[in-house]
Amino acid sequence: MNKKHFGILGFPWDGGASLGRPGARYAPKEVREAFGWFKGRIQDEKVYHVESRKNYNVNAEEIVDYGDIDITAYDEQQTLLNAYEATKAILDKGGFPFVIGGDHSISYPPIKALHDTCEGEVGIIHFDAHLDLVDENHLQGRYSQSSEIRRALELERVNPEHIVQIGVRGFNYPWYNDYLKETGIKQYTSYDVHAGDPLTIARETMELLQDCEKIYLTFDIDVMDPAFVPGTGADEPFGLYPFQCMVMLNEMYDKVDAFDIAEVNPTFDTHGITTAVAARIMFECFINKFGR
Repeated sequence: MNKKHFGILGFPWDGGASLGRPGARYAPKEVREAFGWFKGRIQDEKVYHVESRKNYNVNAEEIVDYGDIDITAYDEQQTLLNAYEATKAILDKGGFPFVIGGDHSISYPPIKALHDTCEGEVGIIHFDAHLDLVDENHLQGRYSQSSEIRRALELERVNPEHIVQIGVRGFNYPWYNDYLKETGIKQYTSYDVHAGDPLTIARETMELLQDCEKIYLTFDIDVMDPAFVPGTGADEPFGLYPFQCMVMLNEMYDKVDAFDIAEVNPTFDTHGITTAVAARIMFECFINKFGR
């Protein structure tokens, strides 16, 4: 298959959750099942989008599920390499990779795959409560759920001025104060989103990345307030509302080249609330990328 398609790839891995709650390895199965409810509403190659009051012409055959990557539980590096190769294979076939994690360490291999399949600058849109810029340490190692953006910055054509973090909040290590000033990573904190206009923030984000050849979007579900998504690896109060996220994502879906959802943790979820939110984002992404 060498044509445009929506390539689903599960990454059932929580080996990077040395500080957060394990359990995100179960998310790909649960999110796929919830996604099936939305997919089941496609009739005669159409689906009705209630909020926009319109039908979208879609072809369910453009959804291709590549299954889960091969997990080598005793070998983190081999697992990450498997994920890199699986994502790159989707890109090489003309597909749009949608990766379902997994803790947030899952993002680095797909980011690297996107980077290695283009020649220009790669921008990253990072929705998260946390900054994920921790370097290697004895508690978490080098490729943890707190390090994927730091690792991405080591790639040749990923530069800090092309990283936008949205929804970050809370308290963190004091060295961040100098590091963020030195690197120039753009941030819209949770307060910025609540006090401002999500649509404006989304448009400013895309303008900041307009010179990038490719854009990767990683969405940590804990960017939302835990009141809305109880099933995640860490609870950070004062998060974003689902509607704010929907407004921003709707401005971004058709402009990004790969997407992942991380930190959905079914073992801490309540009645599938969090997986339902993740599946809705996944289907919205498909509609925006492939709907006509």
